[in-house]
Amino acid sequence: MNNIVPPTPSWFIFFRYAQVVLTFVVFICCCVAAGKSQGLATGWGASFGIFTCVYTFIFLAAVILVPIFASNFYYKWLILGAECFATLWWLITFSGLALWATALSGFAYYDVSEIYYPGKTIYGATAAAAAFGAFTWVSFIISLVFYSIGCHQARQIKASWGAGGVEAQGATSMGPIGVQQTGAPQQYDQSYQQQQPYQQQQPYPQVPTPGPQQGYPQ
Repeated sequence: MNNIVPPTPSWFIFFRYAQVVLTFVVFICCCVAAGKSQGLATGWGASFGIFTCVYTFIFLAAVILVPIFASNFYYKWLILGAECFATLWWLITFSGLALWATALSGFAYYDVSEIYYPGKTIYGATAAAAAFGAFTWVSFIISLVFYSIGCHQARQIKASWGAGGVEAQGATSMGPIGVQQTGAPQQYDQSYQQQQPYQQQQPYPQVPTPGPQQGYPQ
């Protein structure tokens, strides 16, 4: 019963797709910021953001594809723990990106050629990654809440199935399939049990056979 998919709202799968899109946007922004810095601007926000995006891609691929193609390997408690880590990683990621964007804000309009120090590009990519990272963090808080509710409902379903299985085991007979004994004798139609005996046919009346006729006296 651990591989049962917890019940979630009908829109939850589209919410997962939106998380994939947000993660992809943050990943692109972090790659641009880390690539343009070229070691001139130090900051752990973009590097940790890339790690968080890779982790999120693996997590979302698991929660979307595993129930479809390999449902036997789906464990809801493992998914719940991974969702908690994803929420924590995104909190750290958008906080680090916001701090890095604040530190780079003074260089955003610094009158230096973009060839030597692309401050505007780094600041813009970092600020965009921080903004989209904040939205992604909020989305994972929402998905964590609804997934936790679904896990609780799955436990209730499991408990109800267990109680129903015990009752069914006590009520099911050892007879043929589809036949259930309730302890009371089954009543059959008396017309089938009490059949009237066949009436004996009355013999036909015996008619005396006429003898040979005697002739008239002369």
